[in-house]
Amino acid sequence: MKLAVNDARDTAVDPVDEVLPVRSMATLGLQHVLVIYAGVVAVPLILGGALGLEQAEIVILINCNLIIGGLATLLQTLGVWRFGARLPLIQGASFIALAPMMQIGTEYGLQYVFGAVMVAGLLAIGLAPLFSRLLRFFPRVVIGCLITTVGISLMPAAAGWLGGGEGSDSFGAPKHLLIGLLTVVVTVVVYVSFKGLMSSLSVLIGMAVGTVAAMFLGLSDFSGISEAAWIGIALPMSFGFPQFELVPILIMTLAMVVIMAETTGNTLAIGRMVDAPITPRRLGNAFRGEGLATMLSAIFNGFPLNAFSQNTGLIAMTRVRSRYVVAAAGIIMVIMGLIPKAGAIVAAIPPAVLGGGAIVMFGMTTAAGIQELARVKYEGTHNSLIVAISLSVGVLPMAMPSLPDSIEGPLSLILESGIFLCAIVAVLLNAIINRKTTTENNEETDMDMTETQPAQSAAAKSFSTAPAGTGANDAVSEADLAQLRNAISLAEDSRKRGRHPFASTVVAADGTVLAAEGNNSMPPAGDPTQHAELRAAAEAARKCSPEELAAATLYTSAEPCVMCTGAVYWTGIGRIVYALSERRLLELTGDDPENPTFDLPCREVLSRGQRDIDVVGPLLEEEAAVAHQGFWTRRTN
Repeated sequence: MKLAVNDARDTAVDPVDEVLPVRSMATLGLQHVLVIYAGVVAVPLILGGALGLEQAEIVILINCNLIIGGLATLLQTLGVWRFGARLPLIQGASFIALAPMMQIGTEYGLQYVFGAVMVAGLLAIGLAPLFSRLLRFFPRVVIGCLITTVGISLMPAAAGWLGGGEGSDSFGAPKHLLIGLLTVVVTVVVYVSFKGLMSSLSVLIGMAVGTVAAMFLGLSDFSGISEAAWIGIALPMSFGFPQFELVPILIMTLAMVVIMAETTGNTLAIGRMVDAPITPRRLGNAFRGEGLATMLSAIFNGFPLNAFSQNTGLIAMTRVRSRYVVAAAGIIMVIMGLIPKAGAIVAAIPPAVLGGGAIVMFGMTTAAGIQELARVKYEGTHNSLIVAISLSVGVLPMAMPSLPDSIEGPLSLILESGIFLCAIVAVLLNAIINRKTTTENNEETDMDMTETQPAQSAAAKSFSTAPAGTGANDAVSEADLAQLRNAISLAEDSRKRGRHPFASTVVAADGTVLAAEGNNSMPPAGDPTQHAELRAAAEAARKCSPEELAAATLYTSAEPCVMCTGAVYWTGIGRIVYALSERRLLELTGDDPENPTFDLPCREVLSRGQRDIDVVGPLLEEEAAVAHQGFWTRRTN
């Protein structure tokens, strides 16, 4: 049994990179498509109708946007060089660009729409490095506000579907509401009553039951299926060569900036849900992928794309984080674009059924935002004010859509987007009123997602105002947090190898990694002294001079124990940055015989020595605690 468990750990992969069986990926991918399908086809439908296009031309726009959205999804999930975030991001035609495209199309023509889209996509690729460096402006309080606003902003669409579709003659009729309610009830029952694949397919099952019930009430119309062609593909530039004019380009560029801001929030939300670190490089790759897809979409009769937020709720609900599942959704979108009849089947799902499924999905997105805000530190900060104002401003466009009607031009695009308004307000407020000063106590920087630090022991507190050498007021840089996250990731790898979930690195002053070690002790077998910090410190000492060690930093996923603190002291490493505190680790391990954790801060140990060693921590405790979840409980049992 023990060998089987160890073998399973050895073969374990990151959930984001997990490749499920083809059947599972196809069914789960279909769920993602069902959730976003209406949103993907709505933009070409509305734009085509507004510009007075023929029915056949509108079908071309729908099919092309499905194909482009699918290919863009494949680019974001699988990645090609520096294009694509390699995250479960699903792409589709952006609603943000709809109003500008209608304005450009009405005044200039559809060819100028495609020309402006092409230039905007090219600019997005060029702006990617700049936008990717905005990550430090999105701490946990900002992310929580954004995710919550995303979920709330989607509810009007869910309400419209639930009532039978806005504009329908029977909108709000009891039969529509009952069908939506049935879909919600079936989804909840399946999700709660079953596990594994059945639970993951709860939304799909709920929508299937809702569609069957709608047939008996005469709410389903499948006539379009027989009328749709089996195979259909449009040629590139079916509406003529793209044309370029300065004003349309400026309008579309502004829209693209708004799209990139929204993509930032959606990417951060997805990253948080799948436990994937969103670095500036990864965010830049997401922007490049989106920009490239948008630029090429103009050639293939498509529109600007952005990361859809609808699938965040599905990820939260199914707990399936594989990017390959979303890649399968991209393939399904391409197939639907090539086979109009397949798209017609999905389009036949009654709006009330879509509304019922959307209530569950979008509600889960809102709940994810609330969970994020629950981890925010409020005491001693201005975060309560940031949350209050950001959420209030974010819901204004939904609470009173006519509020910005008197404002025309590009500014109206911003005022109509609650997500963008929330992002702007939250970022600005956090930057202005939550600014850190050197006289404040050791609070985390923006990049640490405002992790709440646990109470320290009296002994540890006694060193919080100590002079240089204790590191209590040391500034935490982005490089520190990146290196600390690397140590946390290595700790997770250590667990997958069947070892205790700890890891440590020693990094030189110039950023060179001198040593990287995971825990290699497995009591009662093996050498119990092979802790990650001791191994990393010993390896660095073998390679480096005393001067190099004095300028180096030891990063560790948990506060060094007495033994490891002594190793750092005797090797002469000049600085320690740790994630989990010894007190928090003790809460996780309990009285597990394999790890009888001390409750002794490393600062107290070092205070008895003759060397000045800077200590910074705890930081990123919630992230570091993930690797320990369920581990020590299993050991004790």
